Amino acid sequence: MSTEAPVGALPDAELADRLDRMSAQLDLVTAELMAQRASREKWSDLAETLTPVTRSAMDMATVEMNELSQDVTIEDATEFARTLARSLPQLNAMMAQLEGLTELAAQLSALSSPAMAKLTETLEVADEKGYFAFARQGAKIADRVVTQYSEDDVAALGDNVVTILDAVKEMTQPEIMGMVRRTAMTVQEGEDVHTEPPSMFALLKSMRDPQTRRGLARVMSMLHTVGEEHLPAEINQPEGRK
Repeated sequence: MSTEAPVGALPDAELADRLDRMSAQLDLVTAELMAQRASREKWSDLAETLTPVTRSAMDMATVEMNELSQDVTIEDATEFARTLARSLPQLNAMMAQLEGLTELAAQLSALSSPAMAKLTETLEVADEKGYFAFARQGAKIADRVVTQYSEDDVAALGDNVVTILDAVKEMTQPEIMGMVRRTAMTVQEGEDVHTEPPSMFALLKSMRDPQTRRGLARVMSMLHTVGEEHLPAEINQPEGRK
């Protein structure tokens, strides 16, 4: 037998509490039904949207398969599937190697970042010091040399490069450079003064100066060297250029 008292016999407070619980349960049921309805409507809308796309995709796939069936048979597809299945170990090995290469590339990228920063800094310093500008001007000089001299001229220069270097070496000796500097300064001072040409008496008087006589002796020695008879050109030339 039920022990619950009739509804009419319940106190007002307990009756109101039961009604509140029933109302809360009805709200839950209503919310659940509304959620299910919204879900059905969502899936219905999605189905309506995808149906034309799916139908178009199926039609396109059917056309493509019909065209492909003229060149590829079922046996070809089966053989391809078998070959692909047999190649799975090789494919897995290739994927593992690819992953290793990816990790190596990431490590190299991390290592190369400081090196690239250092290289960029070094190049900026070289540019500020003018190395690149000097190289550009050097390239222009080399271009002029190439356009002005022929291959035979360059070959002749190569045959005499040792002689040229020896002459440059002798000319760059300290005493020679000092004499050239003093001579250039004397000429420059004479041009700045703009004096009248000396008379014959002044020249004869300067001959009494030991330095003047010493310089004249050097000039005479140079003239003597210039006037010496040279050997024939074919004797000086190497055997390969006779």
